[in-house]
Amino acid sequence: MSDVNFESNAQVIRDQFKKMTKLAEQEGMAFVNDSMNKIHETIVPLTPIKTGDLRRGYRVVKARKLSTGRIVGAIVNTESYWKYVNDGHRLKNGGFVKGRFMLQKAQNLANMSYIPTRWKVMTIKVLKGAKK
Repeated sequence: MSDVNFESNAQVIRDQFKKMTKLAEQEGMAFVNDSMNKIHETIVPLTPIKTGDLRRGYRVVKARKLSTGRIVGAIVNTESYWKYVNDGHRLKNGGFVKGRFMLQKAQNLANMSYIPTRWKVMTIKVLKGAKK
């Protein structure tokens, strides 16, 4: 008699994991997209203005699932000189222009404020969704 209950409980647990996995993947994609958008929203005002091209050059690459199972997204800038402004660069006469580190600052601001709250919301959705 206990074997039957064990089998039915195991099946219920398997079904819950299947639901949770699908839901976790959907929520993970939304989490990465939301996080990238928040970083984009934060990085634009941190970027210096000369012509405005650097600020307009930012693009968010939508989240995708890799073959390893990781979900990744990205922020890119279409301006070729972006890396020099962000990281700094040498001058021909031997000087050095300090970097502005806009990406790192935006990422840190998002990590301190938005991302932990969004992570908590995602976790609650996944756990509640698995129980249904």
